[in-house]
Amino acid sequence: MHAISRTAAFLAGAVIGLSALAATSSASADSGGVPRSDILRAPLQGSQLSDPPLFGLVRGGAPWVISEGTARLRADGDLTVEVEGLIIPTRGDNPLATLSATVVCNGRDLLTTAPVPFSTAGDAQVHARVALPARCLAPAVLVNPLSNAGVYIAATGR
Repeated sequence: MHAISRTAAFLAGAVIGLSALAATSSASADSGGVPRSDILRAPLQGSQLSDPPLFGLVRGGAPWVISEGTARLRADGDLTVEVEGLIIPTRGDNPLATLSATVVCNGRDLLTTAPVPFSTAGDAQVHARVALPARCLAPAVLVNPLSNAGVYIAATGR
């Protein structure tokens, strides 16, 4: 049986460690080397008639359920919201043509995106850049029906 010298073991460990560090650095930066850190990555939940107002927005006038949905907000303001199967269960579909997303920072800074198509199956994708304040504490994302920024039909959380 061959024994590995301490020097060889140390060098092998150093190479593995540096490789992992380099991979982590490149994965957390865009092509220009600018950090692309997430300040929010959370699931979406459909609104229910018993839900309270959130940040001045009221819940929709019907219960909504969602098969799958996520919101991702990066420190540079890049927002991605993916919605699958956001429907009114008593109807079995989504009756709305468009939706938008509202980003909340600091409990009051509301930033609403442009409308995007919203399929009858309840699927939609929002890709936008929002102008975040210098500090965005306790971020949240709410989904607005027909781009009505005063109402939400889904929100981040569980």
